[in-house]
Amino acid sequence: MEIASSLAQITARRSAHTRSIPDIVAETLREGILTGLLPAGMQLKQDHLARHFGTSRAPVREALQILAGEGLLTVSRHRGIAVAEADAADLQEIAEMRAMLEGHALKLSAMRLTEGDLGEAASILDEAEATPADPLRQSDLHWRFHRLLMARAERPRILAQVDHLHIAISRYLLPAWTEVGLSGDWVASHRALLALLRRGEAVEAAAMNARQIEEARTRVSAWLAQKEKTG
Repeated sequence: MEIASSLAQITARRSAHTRSIPDIVAETLREGILTGLLPAGMQLKQDHLARHFGTSRAPVREALQILAGEGLLTVSRHRGIAVAEADAADLQEIAEMRAMLEGHALKLSAMRLTEGDLGEAASILDEAEATPADPLRQSDLHWRFHRLLMARAERPRILAQVDHLHIAISRYLLPAWTEVGLSGDWVASHRALLALLRRGEAVEAAAMNARQIEEARTRVSAWLAQKEKTG
């Protein structure tokens, strides 16, 4: 698949909402990688990208450095810059880190969540229930739900790491969810998590969150293994 055709639609959508050229390039490439439009192993040439975005190499280089820092790209002397390969061990490590950090943030945030926060979280699940056939929308709502419940942790460094891990794991989750969909009962299981928080059972909610992360990892690992067999 040509990089230009893969990126053109994303570029048009992003350009109207992003301030700087490096942001446009980084967000466009990130979306292409996370959705599988730019598959693992695809090489990215700075000159080609500069022509595509109508800019010089400097902002492209800056964008590629951002994505390499997020683990979405690899840089080597022989292969140049390429979309990072999928790795089951990497997926497991990200999931383990998510369970630890998200659980801690959730417990800290739980005591400060307002009725408005909990109501907004419930509304997100209502919206997800109303759009079951759109995996990308479902994925966005899934993340908004979790991020909202951690938002009052008052731990900006931890939340920044959680955001980083969300990007890192999305390169595994989004292609899988786009192909096979999210778990059929994810909304119901997240309503159960919300019910625990309403009752003030933050430790139990953190434990449930960790189980959900592990269940998603197991499901995506099986999907990756199947793709390796058939690919």
